[in-house]
Amino acid sequence: MIGYTAVGLSAVGFVVGLTLRFRALMLLVGLVLIAAIAYSIDAGFGFFRTLLNIMTGEAILQVGYFVGVAARTSFSKNGLWSTL
Repeated sequence: MIGYTAVGLSAVGFVVGLTLRFRALMLLVGLVLIAAIAYSIDAGFGFFRTLLNIMTGEAILQVGYFVGVAARTSFSKNGLWSTL
């Protein structure tokens, strides 16, 4: 189950990086933060495990975003940011 969640987060990060700007990433970072805290409380995790859960989710999302931005930049005509 967690593996599917990680793949889903990376796919969402990639799509956001490919199509949207930095503000959309900040919105998703906040949503992932809230979701990770809610999941950790529901699962009964301690402080350090909750912190690790939050950092893992955010890292997966941001790596996907970076790959999406890199793909968008490499596929643009002149290598610069394109506005969509």
